[in-house]
Amino acid sequence: MRARFFLPSYNHHVGKDLAALRKGNREPRLYSWIDSFADGSVFFDVGTNYGQEVVWASGQRHKTIRVIGFDCSLLSGHFCALNSALNDSKFEFVFAAIGAKSGEMATITSASDTHIPDLHKKNAPYSYQVPMLALDDYIAEHDVHPSHLKIDVDGAENDVIDGAKKALASDTLREIFIEIDHINKGLIDKILAFGFTISWQEDKRHNSEYLLVK
Repeated sequence: MRARFFLPSYNHHVGKDLAALRKGNREPRLYSWIDSFADGSVFFDVGTNYGQEVVWASGQRHKTIRVIGFDCSLLSGHFCALNSALNDSKFEFVFAAIGAKSGEMATITSASDTHIPDLHKKNAPYSYQVPMLALDDYIAEHDVHPSHLKIDVDGAENDVIDGAKKALASDTLREIFIEIDHINKGLIDKILAFGFTISWQEDKRHNSEYLLVK
């Protein structure tokens, strides 16, 4: 597949990611999983960052896959929306903090990654508030039901799961890819209780990746 990305000159992480992706070295098991989606699948990407996985999923040739990405990072959300436009808006992007209950406000803490010392101290911390959205509410309102779900939210996995219990219990959602910190690995049992099994598991230094199937 071929895609276009906005590459910010002040953020070297995006360039490194795309270089690794082009060589096939960036999370190969994740991208092989995305490649396996059948025609007509619906993919929810919670924690979509700048859009690398949603671009990949929506850009596959000879397949029509509905792709919706969710993220609450100001900088990544900007890039993701822009990358959607650069790729003919083949995927949808929702700016929200996916959580347990819709309507509440979540405080997001982050740090700048612009690396421009003349403007400010490197990695200056900041925070802001963003509305939370439960996946079950989004599904009900828009009548779109995911067959595949990716969760990569750096510690907020429990809230995402609590707000998606109807989806997890449904017969439509068949596969979940989740990256989870080692201290939160007990959450896997919470997902398994909905009838999922572990297809594969990869333990890394700071976290583990799972593919769960029903």
